[in-house]
Amino acid sequence: MRRATRRATLRRIGAAAGASGTVALAGCASGSETDGSDENGSSENDSGTDGSDGGDVETTVHHVGRALSGPAWRRAERPGFCALIDSSEDTQWLFADADAETTSFLEATDFAESVLVYAESAGRTTCEGTVEFANVRVDDRTLLADATVVDTAGEDAICGEAITHSGALLRVTADPLPESLRVTVTDGWDTSAELTGQERVRDPAALDGSVRPDGEPPGVPAALDCPEESFERHPARYDGGVNWGSGGGIDRDSGLELRVVATERDGSTDASGGLRLERGDAFRVELTNVSRRPVGIGNEGKYNLEVDTEAGWTDVRGAADGRFAYTDELIPVRPGAVVEWSFELSEAGLVANHSSGDLRVCPALEPGRYRFVFWGADDIAVAFDYVG
Repeated sequence: MRRATRRATLRRIGAAAGASGTVALAGCASGSETDGSDENGSSENDSGTDGSDGGDVETTVHHVGRALSGPAWRRAERPGFCALIDSSEDTQWLFADADAETTSFLEATDFAESVLVYAESAGRTTCEGTVEFANVRVDDRTLLADATVVDTAGEDAICGEAITHSGALLRVTADPLPESLRVTVTDGWDTSAELTGQERVRDPAALDGSVRPDGEPPGVPAALDCPEESFERHPARYDGGVNWGSGGGIDRDSGLELRVVATERDGSTDASGGLRLERGDAFRVELTNVSRRPVGIGNEGKYNLEVDTEAGWTDVRGAADGRFAYTDELIPVRPGAVVEWSFELSEAGLVANHSSGDLRVCPALEPGRYRFVFWGADDIAVAFDYVG
């Protein structure tokens, strides 16, 4: 496996430029091999290229000493993340916690004549902490570039074995301005992928857990009847059908994925991958923002916990006073972030962590198919089987 140093990377870029007659040295100033990084791991360097749709392309690089996205993505799913920034509000979440140097670089960008490309990836060691751009060009309003994790340490440096995330901003000034993006991102393991900035930050197929079982449930209880005279059942707070596993938030129509996951390997799965739980098993429900934009949801208490009975889906919970009040609010969920609910499969365990301390389960749980419906978003549901 190669040890890609900054010097070697620049030599490769220079060789490519000499063959094509263009200069693409995003990441160095006037051909210099020094990066000017400050003690915070940030740097700004200018370079120019020509041949962009028949016009000139000017570039400036600012290195960020960490992954601004969190990182929101998983290395097992892709080698990195990128975004085309043209002052759109959809990307402002990236800079919510940025340092002063990065904020200044962003504020100094005139989006009337420039765009920004942000790329981040991961290295194998503490020395592989810089993302370098190469082969920057614009073709038919699409910005093309390579973004590679490089080793910036000297030959005698001691590099600790640790996954290191880093990012970089590339300011591109061109006429006309690029409207789309294709960046080949290569991480410290030499894994590469071409990213367009439109990808989800998480792959729904790679999420833990399941959406619902197939086949027949282990039982279908009769209509629920609680013998307590004062007990009033929690009503369904959603309207009509539900969205199984996928849906949007309060402010968007997509981007959220819901899964039910066995905790500490409790439970088993059926042939379809659906979850089967026994009494006392622990499980959790996870809501993940897989999109590249923040998604707003309501508060975490806005869910129904139901069993499929002879009378249809019915919440197993209720309270004596029958007052089930929920506040209206908008809670932003960052790309890649997870909202989690934890339960134990028992009467007490299904209400233990709810914000309302008056909820209880009545009558006792019976084997059957149960589901969790989060109506603080787009009525998204997951289901599991309780086998008793």
